[in-house]
Amino acid sequence: MHMFKRFEVWLLLIAGGIAVWWSLQSDTPVDDGPVAEMKADVPLQLRRCTLERDFGNARLDLEIRYKNVSPRPLHMQPPDVRLINAAGKDVPPFILPVERPASIEAQTTSDLRLRFWLEKADLAGPLTLDIRGQKLGVKNGTPLDLEKLENKKPKVWTSAAWGL
Repeated sequence: MHMFKRFEVWLLLIAGGIAVWWSLQSDTPVDDGPVAEMKADVPLQLRRCTLERDFGNARLDLEIRYKNVSPRPLHMQPPDVRLINAAGKDVPPFILPVERPASIEAQTTSDLRLRFWLEKADLAGPLTLDIRGQKLGVKNGTPLDLEKLENKKPKVWTSAAWGL
């Protein structure tokens, strides 16, 4: 064959072989952080809360793991999914027109990101995530002063115990 007489072909074969060998040799363990400590039997689990101040308001990104036991898919938006503040009022979701709302198929478990738009008063008490009647404490009752957070700099928590 004349194909194997070309230098470029040999170079590509050697580079491809090295790439395959290297990918099979890397057996570094993957650190999933809090996911490794999660219980499999809990249907709603908090993985991470990220709060980013935007002047007088804040965007809250909740990373959760949810097990949809329902026989129908769940679109993660009201009225099935609500974030409730200390006054019992719903916190509005943060919606971007270019992003589709998160959803989870029936009878599956998935990691999801939910976004909410908080006002300063929402951070004065606890926040509770309610998904079809299953409740999860997202923030404890300790007040959080929004003014102490730097603008446009995300703050991350891995539990409901928020503090600065």
